[in-house]
Amino acid sequence: MPRHRRISPRVRLGAAAVAGALGLATGTVAVVTGPPSPASAATFADAASERPNIVLILADDLDATTSPYWEAMPQTAALVRDTGMTFSNGFAPTPICCPARGSLLTGKYGHNTGVLTNSGDVGGWATFAANGNEEHTVATSLEGGGYRTALVGKYMNGIEDAPEHIPPGWSEWYGSVDNNFYTGYNYALNENGQIVQYGGSDDAANYSTDVVAAKSTDFISRAAGDDVPFFLYAAPTAPHLPLPPAPRHTDHPFATASAPVTPNFDEADVSDKPWWLRASAGERSARVAAINDPDYQDRMGSLYAFDDMVAGIVDTLRETGELDNTYLVFTSDNGYNLGSHRLTQKMAPYEESLRVPMVISGPGVRPGTDAHMVAGLDLAPTFLDLAGVPVPADVDGQSMTPLLRGEQPASWRSDLLGQYAGPGLDGQDGVIQEQVEGIAGVYLDLPPWSGLRTDQYLYVRWYDLDRNPQVHERELYDLASDPYELTNLLATPAGVAANAQLVAQLDARLDVLATCAGASCRT
Repeated sequence: MPRHRRISPRVRLGAAAVAGALGLATGTVAVVTGPPSPASAATFADAASERPNIVLILADDLDATTSPYWEAMPQTAALVRDTGMTFSNGFAPTPICCPARGSLLTGKYGHNTGVLTNSGDVGGWATFAANGNEEHTVATSLEGGGYRTALVGKYMNGIEDAPEHIPPGWSEWYGSVDNNFYTGYNYALNENGQIVQYGGSDDAANYSTDVVAAKSTDFISRAAGDDVPFFLYAAPTAPHLPLPPAPRHTDHPFATASAPVTPNFDEADVSDKPWWLRASAGERSARVAAINDPDYQDRMGSLYAFDDMVAGIVDTLRETGELDNTYLVFTSDNGYNLGSHRLTQKMAPYEESLRVPMVISGPGVRPGTDAHMVAGLDLAPTFLDLAGVPVPADVDGQSMTPLLRGEQPASWRSDLLGQYAGPGLDGQDGVIQEQVEGIAGVYLDLPPWSGLRTDQYLYVRWYDLDRNPQVHERELYDLASDPYELTNLLATPAGVAANAQLVAQLDARLDVLATCAGASCRT
């Protein structure tokens, strides 16, 4: 049955109430680069005198470090990036689809949602739901606070096993229910309880990103017409393989391009890398040679329709008079290796997997660039803060609202936990869960790891296949001198001895974060 809930009329807040909800500070320290802005506590409150709308536009597997994605997204650049705050240090602590989306929805690290991969006993939608996470998401909080909410597109890996399921908190639901959604055609959506089939490429209107765009703008128009504040989560699969470009973009500028070649591309010497990469180096390098360029061409090509979707959303917000009262958020669930270190997917602790684009524009946001270390788990508390809805005490993330105003927050993290639980080299619980039926592919997973990313170092502990916390190998990179992570400082006995004190400090901090919860994750 369709799930439509009665939503209370939009609540208009006075400046004092909004100031309290947003926790506006009296003293500010500029932390952005870019043109001066008149944004202040007063303008923030004035801009949000009507409860703001929030539109989250989520890319799938879009890296922040390698692909020139803005070249394929000029409209998004002009409409969102150039008018908003770009966070140059955005991270996905568990860099694979399902855990990353779980953190985004709950504001919690993967060890607190219980979801650290795409399937199995510590992964997938079934684990996310079984652990009670669906009852405590940004959607349930916003809907409970008077917002109309909608998800359009991809939810979580594993939902295909329960295609009629609609999680609580969503006033409207248009979620994909099979992996064909990755191909752009011949997929099904659960549309408010009804399974609707979409056909093949013979009808260009079936292209999945365009369907997400149409349903997103329709939702905005109806919510605006009813004068209720709304939260839209628009999640196409671009640029996740094997999504092709939309038919109108077949001859896009990257159609014959080669993937970027960075210093760590198809890394020649992996003797300093952990055992799993050394053991599978040949197979992984062959996969890079076979698929990397075609994958890159499709990835960049698919972003043109994504860009059109963003432009359509902004146009609809403008036409309905809601643009000036809407926060637009563009980010990705995780990054993508694109051949770095001989890796073609994500899941790794390296920069290409961990780093994601993150841009927020909207009322009172100071245009520019901010270098604070932010993560997907910060979005849920930020959205609740902007909406004037109480932020649960048990979230691990932090509200980014001070950063949006160009202020120095009272405290902010200087390091970030990274995590992944994998079954080994066969991919049974990881990326193979994203495989599309009938499309050949080689899916190579990674062993589980935990890591600490600071402003200078990446420190990683690798575990055995059984997930027992028994360290087998470590990696340490000084990102100031080695930004492409080519030289593991712990690969030799001399390196281990020289960095013993630093490793002890990093180990102690990693132990704290690996078991943190709520406030202890934010200190």
